[in-house]
Amino acid sequence: MTARAMLLVILATVLVWADQPQAPTAVAEKITTHIETTTRVSLFSNRLVVVSVRSETDDFIHRAEIEPDEYMVYLQTLEDAAETLSNNPVSSDVESDASSTTLIVNVGPDAPMTFTFSPLATLDLSLGKIVMVMEDIRIQALEVLPGEIELAHWQPEIGDCVELRQGGRACVIFLEEDETVVLRREDIAMTYMVAPEDRAGIILKLVEPER
Repeated sequence: MTARAMLLVILATVLVWADQPQAPTAVAEKITTHIETTTRVSLFSNRLVVVSVRSETDDFIHRAEIEPDEYMVYLQTLEDAAETLSNNPVSSDVESDASSTTLIVNVGPDAPMTFTFSPLATLDLSLGKIVMVMEDIRIQALEVLPGEIELAHWQPEIGDCVELRQGGRACVIFLEEDETVVLRREDIAMTYMVAPEDRAGIILKLVEPER
């Protein structure tokens, strides 16, 4: 192969690689630990927000996509705050064995940056703004699908009723040992066996039984 042909092959490879979609990256993350429960909020460059809650008894994860305009507002606020952080953004920290917060910020001139502090810490204005942005993102993401948190913590009992994602209502008529629930539709003669890991895909929300 001549030098010119080899150069063309290299250029073609570079162009193909450049056209490949880039994997989304984390813009910022907030990890809060309280006793044995850890809540993680992650904002990604593709506008995806992931909220996870993990403990010995709970294992909840929720994904939501925020609107482009809202994402740009959040991103600009995070970038502005990251650029104006003081040299000592955690000026006073009171240690807490039970609770801590970690912020991972991947924007700004000094990115990536990691800050760990207790809920009682004194933060400068810019770091406090980042904390508030991530909390606002968490709240907004969890409002996208009302009832999902309640469903994640649901301890089914016979007689409980739910609204199905495909429409219609169903009630629990039997519980398996592995926490699989057997649901019977109220409007048609149909039953469903729903394993714990399948609940979010089949059940929209919990509802009150009809009197």
